[in-house]
Amino acid sequence: MAFSVLRPKSVLLDAAVVALALVGTNVLLDRAHPGWTNLNPSPYLLLPILLGGRYGFTAGLLAGLGTSALVAGQVALAGPGTLRDALVATPYLHASFLFLGAIAGELFGWFRRERVQTEAQLEKLQTSVRRLDADVRHLRGVKDELDRVAAARDGEISALDSELRRLYGCNEDDLPGEVLQFLKRQVRLADGALYTVPVDGGPLLRLAGIGRETHLPETFDPAGSAVVKLALERHSLVTLPEILSHREPGTTEPVLLAAPLADAQGRVRALLVVTGLPFITFTPQTANLIAMICDWAGEVLDLAAGAEGRYRIVPGRGMQRVFTRPHFQHLLTLALQAFQRHRLPSSVVVFALPGAAGTEQARFEQVLLGAIRAGDYAAELDRPEPHLAVLLPLVGERGATIFIERSRQFLKQNGPWPVEVSVRRIEFGRSEDIAGLLAEIDGKEAVGRAGL
Repeated sequence: MAFSVLRPKSVLLDAAVVALALVGTNVLLDRAHPGWTNLNPSPYLLLPILLGGRYGFTAGLLAGLGTSALVAGQVALAGPGTLRDALVATPYLHASFLFLGAIAGELFGWFRRERVQTEAQLEKLQTSVRRLDADVRHLRGVKDELDRVAAARDGEISALDSELRRLYGCNEDDLPGEVLQFLKRQVRLADGALYTVPVDGGPLLRLAGIGRETHLPETFDPAGSAVVKLALERHSLVTLPEILSHREPGTTEPVLLAAPLADAQGRVRALLVVTGLPFITFTPQTANLIAMICDWAGEVLDLAAGAEGRYRIVPGRGMQRVFTRPHFQHLLTLALQAFQRHRLPSSVVVFALPGAAGTEQARFEQVLLGAIRAGDYAAELDRPEPHLAVLLPLVGERGATIFIERSRQFLKQNGPWPVEVSVRRIEFGRSEDIAGLLAEIDGKEAVGRAGL
């Protein structure tokens, strides 16, 4: 019950009930003395005392005035005098009605002061709690939404990573078909083909196709398609809307887009020609994603064809490679472009034995290459101590952490090592160009330790 709030209806009701009870008792028990002016103290003093103690100073003072009027009215009605005569006859009694009502109200305030303050603080705290509760519900909703977005994003990255790594396990003959299936799963490619690009500039020869072959013949003359011709000239992806913006309306063009698959030297080994794609997916974002996939697929085709001079085979590790710095820089460029255009993260992890002799390099490489999966790229930097840099394409922080832990186990199992192994993970995003990224990779300060 909130004592600090005056409720007029309750005051009037309580006053009426107490007044009727007093008058009724007076009439029943002592009709000869209306108002009980002969008693000291008068029972009518209960009315201002109870109302003042219940409702405060104002209610007590008004109850005192009402009680004085009630008693004086009863005396005047029962005797020969007037209301004024009744008030003058007992002035101290009527003054006590006002005084005790006001005193009871003040005592009410004094005794209830701490409770009123506590209730005010409680109300303030309850308001704050309700506000915080609303904020918590809002933040919980935001967190759930972020979790859904992150899960969808991680799923997309994981799918791209898995699809890309699957290409490395294909033989050279099956690779073109697998690239098309990759595109079908990622961008819902309906009709398309991969063509090999002859060095002498002759007609394109189809390597693999998917969907209808109406506009995808076995041999394709680049002169018959402005999209294909421009893509070969620029060595970059070209879409039909780009061509139509510079040509007369009504010109027929069966090719929606063409994207080259180039090697590290920039030579176009193959060309993706797309003639069928769902309208809803034919967007600039989809075109950029196709270009990124073709960039990495061109790297895979280059490796399948030999890529002579861009890596060395590590003895005792099958066909696992350690790439040269120039080729590693090309791979970093592809990863940086994927991050800048699509916010798809990649990771670089640098392992080193600071101060150790160079004779440990071979053993160090053999051990670490055991932790590397197909699709990861290891490279040797320009540093005197034993080291190895590993690029993890389309692998974020969580995947890089798992890779570091796996590498740590390999290093522990094949130790001991002459010095503590340092491990650095370079995050994409802090450097805006390849020069800044290489400067970070070449840095020698260890920001993390493998604990070996």
